[in-house]
Amino acid sequence: MNFLQYETLLKILECGTLSKAAEELGYSQSGLSRMLNSMEEELGIRLIERDRSGVRLTPEGGLLIPYIRNVVLAQRNMDQAVASINGLKLGLIRMGTFNSASAQWLPSMIKEFTEKYPDVRFELIHGTDEYTRGLAESGRVDLAFTDYPTKADIEEEFLISDPIVAIFASDDPHAERDSITLKELEDLPYVALYEGVDDEITRLLTVNNIELNPRFIESDDHAVVAMVEQGLGTSLMSEMMLQGFNADIKMVPLDPPADRKIGIGYRDKEHLSLVARVFKDHVKDWIYRHYDEDQTKERGRR
Repeated sequence: MNFLQYETLLKILECGTLSKAAEELGYSQSGLSRMLNSMEEELGIRLIERDRSGVRLTPEGGLLIPYIRNVVLAQRNMDQAVASINGLKLGLIRMGTFNSASAQWLPSMIKEFTEKYPDVRFELIHGTDEYTRGLAESGRVDLAFTDYPTKADIEEEFLISDPIVAIFASDDPHAERDSITLKELEDLPYVALYEGVDDEITRLLTVNNIELNPRFIESDDHAVVAMVEQGLGTSLMSEMMLQGFNADIKMVPLDPPADRKIGIGYRDKEHLSLVARVFKDHVKDWIYRHYDEDQTKERGRR
C-alpha cells in the first residue's frame, strides 16, 4: 500500500460513505471502489464492510487503523521537512502543453496542486505535439504532454487513450448513427484540422489508406467545430478536444474504434526537480480520478 491509499481509506471512514468520500476527493465512485479493492487484495484483508447505510471497519480493519493513522501522520511530517529542505515551497515548473490539455486538464490540476503548494509557479509553453516533444528533449521544459509512445529521445509515462470520433451537425442524418467507418467518410464533405505537422488523425487515415475530401482546411479547432455545426461537412477530432464546446453537434464513434494515446514526457528522471516530480505524480493521480479505467489502462504501443 502507498500513502495515497492510506489517506483515501481514512477519508472514506471520515465521510461514512463511498459516494461522499468520492465527491470530496474528486474521484468517481467506481474509481474509489477500485482503489479500495486494490488495497484489500494487496493486504489479503477485508478492511471495511459496505452496505446501504454506509461503511464501517471490519474487526481486522479496526486492528490496523491505528497503525495507518500513525503512518499518515509520520509521512505528512516528513513531507513537510523534505519540502522545506529541497525548496518545494518555492519552485518553478516549466510545462509543454497543447490546447486541449491546457483547457481541459491544467486549470484543475494546477488549482489542486497550488492549494497544497501555493508558492510554486508555472510557465506553460503551448505548441504542437512535435514542438512540445522537442522542448522536453532539449530540457527547455521540465514536463510535456506528448503523444505516446513518442519518437523523441525522452522518458515518458502513459496517461490516457483519447477516443477519436466523427462529428456532425445535430440535424445531419449521420448524427443519429451508432457508429461510422472511415471508408464511409470518403464520400462526405470534410473539414480538416491541419496544424502543420502529422498528427494522430493524419496517421490514422494513412494507416487505413483513407483519402478524405477536404472542403475546408483549418488550423483552428474552434473554426472546424463552427463549420461542422453549420452543416458544411464532417470532421474527425478526439473527445478531449471537443470538451467544453457549446456547439450543436453530435459525436459518432468510429467502427472499428480508434484513439490517440497521450503521455507525459521529460528528459530524464535524474535531472527532474523535486517539484516537477511531485507535479508529475499529481498529474497521473488526477487522470486516474477523472477518467474510467478503460481509458487509463495502457493496452500496448503502436
